[in-house]
Amino acid sequence: MENLEQVLKKRISNFGPISISDFILEANLNPKFGYYNNNLPFGKTNDYLTSPEISQMFGELIALWAIDCWEKMGEPKKFNLVELGPGSGVLMKDFLRVIKLNSKFVEKCNKIFLFEVSPFLKKIQKKNLKNTDNKLLKKVKWIKSLDELSEIPFILIANEFFDALPIKQIQMTRNGWRERMVNYNKEKKNFFISYSNNPTIFQNFLPKKNKSKKIGSIYEIPFNMIIFLESLFKKLKKIKSACLIIDYAKKKIFGNSLKSIKKQKIINPFDMIGKSDISTHVNFNLIKKISKKFNLICNGPINQRNFLIKLGILLRAQILMKNADSRQKKMLENGLDFLINKNKMGQIFNVISISNKKISNFIFLYLLLFLKNLINSLI
Repeated sequence: MENLEQVLKKRISNFGPISISDFILEANLNPKFGYYNNNLPFGKTNDYLTSPEISQMFGELIALWAIDCWEKMGEPKKFNLVELGPGSGVLMKDFLRVIKLNSKFVEKCNKIFLFEVSPFLKKIQKKNLKNTDNKLLKKVKWIKSLDELSEIPFILIANEFFDALPIKQIQMTRNGWRERMVNYNKEKKNFFISYSNNPTIFQNFLPKKNKSKKIGSIYEIPFNMIIFLESLFKKLKKIKSACLIIDYAKKKIFGNSLKSIKKQKIINPFDMIGKSDISTHVNFNLIKKISKKFNLICNGPINQRNFLIKLGILLRAQILMKNADSRQKKMLENGLDFLINKNKMGQIFNVISISNKKISNFIFLYLLLFLKNLINSLI
């Protein structure tokens, strides 16, 4: 087999159509041909941009959030930092550069866990972190399961992690709700969407108050996200900890958010299987609903623009501008605009924080005076 298309053709030919979730899993993480096992997606010259690649300010402000969070947790004498899906490692690189300025925070930090399932991306992350302060670098450990976390308080960051997890899709047809499947037409030599022959158990996930009966309506069930969050929230409930989730936000209850990105353009998910990123939008209201099941404190969601402004990104940009040349100033202005402009990342990305109820005074909109002091220390 020379590519993933051939693998999927043979699988469908032998065993029949595959689910959307299996398609996403194979496209992104097939051990031999999966996108994240063979490609570096991130960067201006690659397939897509994430906030850390756009500006150093993003990772710096997330670090300030973590320090503030630790203080609101009561400054535990031993705690872990966790990042889900570290991408190229750039966010953590900027994050670590900031936290090393707080010696007490670094001293109490036990381990820095990077949750990564792609061996290829793990190598990229190691390369980008190799010049990190040795004291911090010794604390870094890569993991593939939340079960590897030790039973002490933790602060977890997830930026554009959940949008890459497989989902299920169901669609209203003339025969009722059916699961959407990926099929292959041997004559036309193309992949296409077909439907399960029988009713699907996934229709039980439909919202009770807003069931669409319109033919063609699509409903998405982020099954993998639900399972992952339940495991994470069990730990949050048990241990005095907190997490921050930033991702593409799903705006409508019904609709198809499955998309593929190549060279920063949206393409047909079937066009370059294994050679383009496959992702979906994240249901933040569902995250909030699951957190309530575990009796956790939920703050948000709010859009990325408001979150970063409240954290002090405008002030940070002003400080960086003072020592920047004309080229650097232009880069800072463009980066700031991309992160907070409502027509760019500012509106389409949402942010939500979830924490253990024992964390006192844990608020989402942080005190600007506190942040000013921290931001000024980064000069």
